Amino acid sequence: MKVYKGQLENQHTNFRAYLKKAAPKAQVVGDFYYLLNGVVVKLNGHGLSALAQGPGVKASDFSWLYRPTMNISRGIIGADTLESMGYTGAGIKVGVIDSGIDETSPFFACKGSIQHKVFASGVAYGYAPDTLLVNEHGTHVAGTIAGCDYTFNSGPMAGRTIKGVAPGAELYDYNVFPGFGGGYVAFGGSAFSHDIAQALEEALMDGMDVVNMSLGGGVQGPHDFLAEAVNAAASAGMVVVVAAGNEGPGKYTLSSPGSAAKAITVGASTNPHYIGVTINLADGSSYGAALGDFNGFAPPVSGAAFAVASPANGCTAVGAGVSGKIAIIDRGACTFTTKVRNAQSAGAIGVIVVNNAPGDPIAMGQDGTTPVPAIPAVMVAQDDGPGLKAKAGITTMSVDGTSPTEIVSSNADYLARFSSRGPVPYTGIIKPDVVAPGVNILSSVFDGKFAFFQGTSMATPHVTGSVALLLQAHSGWSPEDVKSALVNTADRPPQLESSLAGGTLAGLSAVQRGGGRINLPKANGVNVLISPSSVSFGYHNLGGLSQASSVTLNLRSVSGASISCSATTDSSSVTLSAPAVTVNPSGTLTVSLNNPTGRSGDEEGEITLSCGGQELRIPWGSYLNPPGKG
Repeated sequence: MKVYKGQLENQHTNFRAYLKKAAPKAQVVGDFYYLLNGVVVKLNGHGLSALAQGPGVKASDFSWLYRPTMNISRGIIGADTLESMGYTGAGIKVGVIDSGIDETSPFFACKGSIQHKVFASGVAYGYAPDTLLVNEHGTHVAGTIAGCDYTFNSGPMAGRTIKGVAPGAELYDYNVFPGFGGGYVAFGGSAFSHDIAQALEEALMDGMDVVNMSLGGGVQGPHDFLAEAVNAAASAGMVVVVAAGNEGPGKYTLSSPGSAAKAITVGASTNPHYIGVTINLADGSSYGAALGDFNGFAPPVSGAAFAVASPANGCTAVGAGVSGKIAIIDRGACTFTTKVRNAQSAGAIGVIVVNNAPGDPIAMGQDGTTPVPAIPAVMVAQDDGPGLKAKAGITTMSVDGTSPTEIVSSNADYLARFSSRGPVPYTGIIKPDVVAPGVNILSSVFDGKFAFFQGTSMATPHVTGSVALLLQAHSGWSPEDVKSALVNTADRPPQLESSLAGGTLAGLSAVQRGGGRINLPKANGVNVLISPSSVSFGYHNLGGLSQASSVTLNLRSVSGASISCSATTDSSSVTLSAPAVTVNPSGTLTVSLNNPTGRSGDEEGEITLSCGGQELRIPWGSYLNPPGKG
């Protein structure tokens, strides 16, 4: 990526030289390298035609005014495009197996009455709880799936509009995390797998078209109960969308029931916006910072010195070097509350936490312990950390948190550090299947309010809402069809092809980002559906754990018309049964793993089908040993 950016920088330099001669009053005020290859020019009286003749210029146009909306993630996945075609999820039943839905939220004003069911074992006979809603998680998830149009009247979002991915879909509430029952009371707010499976079965019987399961736990062997329940539900015709888990970035961290082969398992990517404030340095530089549950520099701090904390992560007693200053602390290894509390104990007057993952900073949450820190604390992006630290002791900073606002960036599509990775323990299945925005997601919570959450739990409802749109557009599609449409057409922007790992660029693989970040317009317009949507050869060299050495792909023409597909692979480790296949209206292609019992390590790649002008990508993987066997 650095080499590519360097090439573009040379092009921009040439354009600047041209502009200086052709339009001396014009100024280049911005550059694009990743979203597009372009520059932003302030014309200062020159005409647009002055740009058109520049070296390498393919198009020039005026910048138009836009009002930002909080639902930036809708645009990223293409939900706005499908809505413009008339698809809102109308008539599609969506079950939310979670912690309940607060239907009094204004985000559900267009829904009417929502059906509520509760599943909790171990309730004492005759016990009648006063409330079923004790956790905002399910309300947040449901809002992302199908929240109604809502315009903020006040605060940093005044005048801006938010809505769910499929605002026309019908919501059904299957509460498996009420504030009672054996799982919740005895095991820290958990739910038993059988209660969850019961909710899943009930959803199937109620005629749900798709269910959202933003929940997870450890994978319980090769025949995990809840995963098998999910597989059965999908076989019965109900699409099941499940969170991958938040245990990344290591391998084998995939959760159950996201481990289910027939689920659409979702990892999390970044969403380019947050509510924040601006840190202004006396040297003229500035940095955006995200607000969270801590004091956000209101009242403001002006002309304050700042210092890098020791230790850098602030997880143990912080040195006196931050006394009377704002402490710069790295994210990671302990809770935000611990870091801020330790800085306060050392005499710091505020904290700037530096993110440890690519993309935007996040809203930091409290951990619930006491004493609660009183000093202000915000977070800056990982990329801003080095520059900020280098200026410690050289200049001062001012931070005014009295008027927070939405900060929109270009940091979409990085893989979230917390997003769980595969392959699936015990089975070696490629997971997640896709990724979707799951960082800084704004949606409904209790008391008519809205809040930013992050996690694969927030990415999953983006896909569930997308499924509702696709099912409205293609009423005859099966769960396998929907999965193929999303997986095999997913996007791979540069950020998902490579990501920062240990300070260097490292390639992302199928078990990190699946097929890629979902692209609804492409999924809706797909011409060939593929089952399975990815090729998992499993683990090898372990006797009974060895999986199939060949997998047959079943292809189906969406329109029924004959389509010719050419087939290629990126590795000599797999062989295709033919270089081309005719889908009329169906066809097959067999993918074989060469020397399946003689593999020397993990291998991954993809098969590419070029079908009638469309490119479809099918991830494949072969893994040497499951966890604990290497």
